[in-house]
Amino acid sequence: MAAWSQQSGLANAAILAAFGQPVLYQPGTGDPFTMTGILDRRTDEQRHPDTVYARLFVALSSFSVPPDHGDQVTADGALYTVFEVLNDSAGGCWLSIREKI
Repeated sequence: MAAWSQQSGLANAAILAAFGQPVLYQPGTGDPFTMTGILDRRTDEQRHPDTVYARLFVALSSFSVPPDHGDQVTADGALYTVFEVLNDSAGGCWLSIREKI
């Protein structure tokens, strides 16, 4: 099983290197920092007329403190708030985020 996690981790890194873009991450406490993420605006989240939902795939190794609800992300010039964190076993993480418009 360790080989699977290792190979999955390498795949995550390759995908982020190929398709990632710089995003600014602001944890609830601490200084903001730039990291690489893949923004996916196609989600199954409930739609509201004044909110845009998206997901952001990132590497957990980018964080000195794990991501959490209420943290903020700036991607493509838009400010999003994290409302769900889903970690995978290979060091990747999907952040469910929303933008108030």
